[in-house]
Amino acid sequence: MTKILIWIAVIIAVLFGLRLLNVAKAKRGVDPTGRESPPPPPSETMVRCARCGVYLPRADATPGPTGLICGDPGCAQRH
Repeated sequence: MTKILIWIAVIIAVLFGLRLLNVAKAKRGVDPTGRESPPPPPSETMVRCARCGVYLPRADATPGPTGLICGDPGCAQRH
């Protein structure tokens, strides 16, 4: 019975150690394969369409007479 309890304790200790190792890797930004994770893409400024109110990235907006507008043809037909 003592040997079984010792083996259970060893298995629990190994599993706990692996858990700590995975948490440390996640904090460093290393994925499970061991490679560095790529940096996140740069964030874009979001603007609101002057016609329909939809938020879209500034790079996708086109200047219009009343401000920046989206390129959605349905938006132009509604307004």
